[in-house]
Amino acid sequence: MGGDREKLRGVDLPPLTLEQLTQEVRDVALQVHAAQERLEDRDFIAAVHAAVENMGRRFKDLLLALPAAEQNVAERALGRRVADVRRLASLLPRIPANLVVSTPDRQVSGSSAVGERRITGVSWTDNRVAPSAGLRVGGEVEAWCGKCGEAKTHNVIAMVGVEPKQVLCQSCGSRHTYRTGPARKKAVEGVAEATASRTQAPDREAARKAEIMRALGAEVAAADKVRVFNPKERYKAGEIISHPEYGRGKIENVLRASLLVRFPRSGLKPLSLI
Repeated sequence: MGGDREKLRGVDLPPLTLEQLTQEVRDVALQVHAAQERLEDRDFIAAVHAAVENMGRRFKDLLLALPAAEQNVAERALGRRVADVRRLASLLPRIPANLVVSTPDRQVSGSSAVGERRITGVSWTDNRVAPSAGLRVGGEVEAWCGKCGEAKTHNVIAMVGVEPKQVLCQSCGSRHTYRTGPARKKAVEGVAEATASRTQAPDREAARKAEIMRALGAEVAAADKVRVFNPKERYKAGEIISHPEYGRGKIENVLRASLLVRFPRSGLKPLSLI
């Protein structure tokens, strides 16, 4: 397990060839573009940031491993793409590590009473309230999670004095008010109503996106001037292009080494330029 973590951090990995690193940069770029569509997925955003950092280290390692004459060639071939990917990744939200990495319950040696749990050095039984002494923002506390329907380990994200105010469930990722037991019936009914209203919001958002895609489809279908995509040519935002795999699409953004094109059928796609 420790060796796997070292590899994820880029340690003990041999430098890649220029061709291998080029493919890795393309893969990471796709992950960054996908993250722009999944901003609510904290774990995915954190993984994309880690992949971008690892890519940057691998690029530096490649340059150091090459002779001086070949370093300029690699920099010209790949440096701009690495910079573009890093710039796009910098626009993604940063997720605090203590809100992504969950600490599983650890078994403590020695006997304990039935129903007792020991978590990160703190123990209590099911019939006792978790102690709040020494709690801090970012620390762990046992709290009732209404979404999970049971007591779960949470991260403290807001305090009032020495008492937790807001917590984040490590199991389901829901954020809610700190409590040690189920909410009263009226409160549960209120939560149910709020949940129902929230489910309507994604439906409206999905309908809005579908309408945008329909309008885009009509626009690209009716376009008189359509350029056949050629990675050696240069383009401007707003132009309509025809791609052999994705069909017609509209250019949304132009970077130094790539385009961001939205296609009615395939959504937002990055296209590399030579």
